[in-house]
Amino acid sequence: VNSLITAHEEFKACLPEFHQIFIDIQAQQQEIDVVATFGCNPYTNLDVDALGNRWNELLQLIPQRDQLLQDALVKEERKDELRKTFAKQANWFANWSTEEQTKISQSTMGPDLTLNEQLTYLGELLEEVESYKPVYEELENLNKKIQNEVIFNNPYCKHTMESLNVSWDELHNSVARQKSAVENQILVRDSKGINEEQVREMKGAFDHFDKNDDGRLDHFEFRACLVSLGYNVDTEEHLVNHNPADSERQSDFERVLQMVDPDMTGQVTFQAFMDFMTQEACDTDTAEQIIASFRVLAGDKRYILPEEIRRELPDNQAEYCIARMSPYEGHDGCMGALDYMSFATALYGQSDL
Repeated sequence: VNSLITAHEEFKACLPEFHQIFIDIQAQQQEIDVVATFGCNPYTNLDVDALGNRWNELLQLIPQRDQLLQDALVKEERKDELRKTFAKQANWFANWSTEEQTKISQSTMGPDLTLNEQLTYLGELLEEVESYKPVYEELENLNKKIQNEVIFNNPYCKHTMESLNVSWDELHNSVARQKSAVENQILVRDSKGINEEQVREMKGAFDHFDKNDDGRLDHFEFRACLVSLGYNVDTEEHLVNHNPADSERQSDFERVLQMVDPDMTGQVTFQAFMDFMTQEACDTDTAEQIIASFRVLAGDKRYILPEEIRRELPDNQAEYCIARMSPYEGHDGCMGALDYMSFATALYGQSDL
């Protein structure tokens, strides 16, 4: 618009010169009328009266053009103000969203931050995020005005409403998802009887291999996660190029996958991972409890005798244990000594891997 106004002003600056040319034409016509004997000029179809009418029409159009350009300038200034207002709020909102994402990351950092403290922090963070919804809605209203004004570009801002929509949804969902994850960890901790250090170790291992931060592991990532936690599983080459000699181990891993990914979607959720890991932890705890119980029955010996088992357990249970216990091979044993430690470990602490 400004370039059009400049060109129009330059045109108006030339009007005195054009007016003088018209006056000269009128004078020349008067001279022709004095000496000429013919009725019209054979060299042109225009006469002074026609030129005069066109000149007057031009003079009438100039103020109309002035008004149109001024209206366009006001409209363009209004559009520019909308661009600046949107840009100011959008840039602030984008920076705020980035800062909030950092807070979410920090919510689970630090070994001294308990799960309950994380839950409280995330609850407050979720309330804070939701309190900024009016700011987000104001941006939406500004964007509607921009669309109504048919504004397609904004040199003051690199953000679009579409990108801000994505940022808002990701931020809100990220806080809610993280809060839900911590609530699940607390539920697992309380229901499974494991401590926060175990939960933190499992969560840390899972997050490390969850490269795209979507709360899921593919099967290779799940395998790598188990390896990092000390489980003996196949290498990636074994999983890709199946070796018949490793069929038993491969079958073990496939049984675990059926536990954590029964529909074979190719993804292991954090909840499924935690259920499997806590089951493993519970199995280990049960084995230790059984060993402690047998140690009491054996009088704190590293082995137990059949008569000690029969004395303390019902007949059917006693015979079951005696039949399945291996002979004790330690040097401190005696005739008929049985190995209750290997029995408890094999029966209760045996892992699927």
